[in-house]
Amino acid sequence: MRRYFTPRCIGMHVTLLVLLPVFAWLTWWQLGRALNGNTLSWAYTFLWPFFAGYAVYMWWQLVHDERTALPGGATPGSGSQGGSTGDSRQPGWALTGGRRKSVAIAAGSPIDEETGGRGERYASQTPEEAAELVEYNRYLARLNAADSGPTRR
Repeated sequence: MRRYFTPRCIGMHVTLLVLLPVFAWLTWWQLGRALNGNTLSWAYTFLWPFFAGYAVYMWWQLVHDERTALPGGATPGSGSQGGSTGDSRQPGWALTGGRRKSVAIAAGSPIDEETGGRGERYASQTPEEAAELVEYNRYLARLNAADSGPTRR
């Protein structure tokens, strides 16, 4: 029951309570215009209730969204799993979207039994994959450095 009264959920409740009457008013307004001869308003007459239904669906999904818990009480982006602690190991999930994103969205299958890391991969990273990843990250760093240089006009 506590999940419904977090600041995040209260904000979503208020947003939904504002949006639903607005969508109802817009539906009523477009229906009146459609009945007065505006044929385009017929599409909006059915579109606004669809938006209201989608808002309720998204509200339900977001309220019942579960946060990913990492082993050992770590949270995504807290520096664990080779984050900003200076650890140069290449995690097996680095190719799936970055450390923080991957830790936050993919906590289903263990990839590193020693440290308890989790991710989308089902097999440990091979040394060849680690070397490819290191080279690819260097390539991206060079591109970023070239992009952040002075702009020419």
